[in-house]
Amino acid sequence: DKHFYACHARHINVLSDINMPGMTGIEMLIKINTEIPPPPPIVMMITAYTDKDNYHQAMDNGAHFVFNKPLDFHALKEKLIELQ
Repeated sequence: DKHFYACHARHINVLSDINMPGMTGIEMLIKINTEIPPPPPIVMMITAYTDKDNYHQAMDNGAHFVFNKPLDFHALKEKLIELQ
């Protein structure tokens, strides 16, 4: 939780794993959408899980994109350029 609240500064992009200790990425997305004043940051998630449930949970809760592990840094760079 302390890391989430440290992000109240106006960050434009958030890159987070879905599976984290203390708070899942899905829980973080919900907090971002309910506790951070608009406009919300652009949130992209990373996951090692390839099932559709994690993808849909992330997207339904405000993720702008979901990357699979291992992270393709070229694809991340392209997505960041696209979102500017």
